[in-house]
Amino acid sequence: MEDSPLSSSSKRKMPPMDGTATDHDSFTKVPTRQEKRKQKKIDKRKPEFQFNVSDMRYGKKVTLAHVRDMILYILAEAQKPQWLQIDHKASISHVVLLLIPGLLPEHLGLDPEVTHSSMPFPITSPSAPLDQVSLIPALSTLFTYGCPTRAPGDKTRMHSPINQLLMSPMTDAVKKQKEDESKVVQDEPTGAKRNIPLQYLVTPNQMIDNDYQLPAYIKPSDVPIIPGLDLETITKELPIPLPSQDGSAWSVIGAGSLQGKNPKGNRREGGWVETPEAKGPPADGKYPILAVDCEMVVSADGDELARVSVIDFETGDSVFDELVQPKAEITDYRTQWSGITPERLFSATHDLPAIQTLLLHGSSPIITPHTILLGHSLDCDLSALRIRHPLCIDTALIYKHPRGPPFKPGLKWLAQKWLGKDIQAGTAGHDSAEDARACVDLFKMKLIKGPSFGNSVNNMESIVERLGRSKTESGRARTSCYCDYGDPRWLYGAKATTAVQAHNDDDVVKSIVDNVEQHDFLFGRMLELSQVQGWNESDPTPDNSPETLNAALSSLSTRLSTLHASLPSNTALVIVTGNSNPIPMLDLQKKRQNWERVTKLKGSTGGMEGEERWMAEDERELEGKVEDAKAGMAFLRIKS
Repeated sequence: MEDSPLSSSSKRKMPPMDGTATDHDSFTKVPTRQEKRKQKKIDKRKPEFQFNVSDMRYGKKVTLAHVRDMILYILAEAQKPQWLQIDHKASISHVVLLLIPGLLPEHLGLDPEVTHSSMPFPITSPSAPLDQVSLIPALSTLFTYGCPTRAPGDKTRMHSPINQLLMSPMTDAVKKQKEDESKVVQDEPTGAKRNIPLQYLVTPNQMIDNDYQLPAYIKPSDVPIIPGLDLETITKELPIPLPSQDGSAWSVIGAGSLQGKNPKGNRREGGWVETPEAKGPPADGKYPILAVDCEMVVSADGDELARVSVIDFETGDSVFDELVQPKAEITDYRTQWSGITPERLFSATHDLPAIQTLLLHGSSPIITPHTILLGHSLDCDLSALRIRHPLCIDTALIYKHPRGPPFKPGLKWLAQKWLGKDIQAGTAGHDSAEDARACVDLFKMKLIKGPSFGNSVNNMESIVERLGRSKTESGRARTSCYCDYGDPRWLYGAKATTAVQAHNDDDVVKSIVDNVEQHDFLFGRMLELSQVQGWNESDPTPDNSPETLNAALSSLSTRLSTLHASLPSNTALVIVTGNSNPIPMLDLQKKRQNWERVTKLKGSTGGMEGEERWMAEDERELEGKVEDAKAGMAFLRIKS
């Protein structure tokens, strides 16, 4: 059987000691027997990495989660990796993890196809052409083999590589502890000044992506449109981003393809009304909140509105609750879900246009241009009402499903988990007033606890937080250093012992060199190589001329040499690239997103140019580009 390729811990070591040493007078000094025995013991305990190719040769891919769990195995209680053999892990003194997006096989003089295999690949090849030389000599010197990796995602999306690398699932014991803590409702609102309702408004683009109908006077935007209010002024005062500005790298969440989907709601055309456009702020400065929930029955045309309930957010009182006589003949009352029976609906005196008038256009309209509507999957209720409204808060969006997008949590599950209430439980069907009040209570809980309450991140924790609960053999708590661009205390580094803000890659190297002796785990992200190639979404203009790119590669090589030379003995150095060039994938995703939005707004693809249309071949091309983008590399060694 073929031997497992060793990582670079076995490459270019200093010549083996031959039992002699030379003093300043050129006399030979012979080690004592005790010194020889001591050195022999040290050599026997020398840590080493070795790839387990028997686990890889059948196509099993190494993911960033595998790399993460390998680090946790070294420093904490975690499962032993199958893809890597770690000899004498107890002798590893520190672990340094570098994330370097933008580093590609061609920068090392390698064929890009090496990342599409599951097997480790040699970094240098004796048969390589002379023009295929590494542009990062330090990396080729430090490492013998590279390992292909895969970023997370599905067929049409790549999820955040750094998120999978630095966030790990909680253990069952920790998860239970966190859940118990989250159920304790605080008596007084925390940060009430910053947790304002306007913070949770659905943006126009989120409305489009979630099948809301926009009023004619609202244009697509990633910022909520609030009459008489400068939202940007408010957001600058908020320490937590709005839901539409989560800052995730490569977290491209697109709506599913519309091809093959059944029309949503009712098939009848027309009948839509919209809230009048506000001409300024409310006279009293208040934006009232009303919770809305509807019950539907079924006709030949689809869903038909049968009941609408409106609850005042402040008082919890019912301000409107009416049955509605559908226009078409009912084919299914769906009593077990809607609670509507033929006898009950017989007493209805209002049709849909009358309901719309009472809500929007009466002498004393219930819904005004300044009213914020609250609901769960509110798009369905507004679709049943045939109302377009600009100010909406959706509990199906501000609370997260444990599996993440595109899944949405159900109202019954949310009420049970976070409110301790059992709704929609009777055999008589749902009660729209009860559901609306559940939305009120869930939103009040959100205002008390803050934007992150109830999110799926509650089931995950940063690896630095997990390491902080681990101890060394001597009983000392593990410590960590996190260095990154932006706010190092945001999310991944929030629980790090030391957090350092970097403004350039030199800052990253310096922070690791300065802190490596004091910490067990150190993380740094180096972004300059990805920036010159235009991978930065906030500044996508590339400056990847050969001269600029070569200069960035040369600087990276120098930094790696400097960093490695400064590491203590027995330090594990792990370098991951995360992913390959995401730009082709992102371009196709933007094209599909634009097509989906136009389709939802116009109801058809008529008038779209051929290049703007999304075809089956575009879908296949996107899947290929996503797989290309997921490909990455990992390099591992232990400092001698």
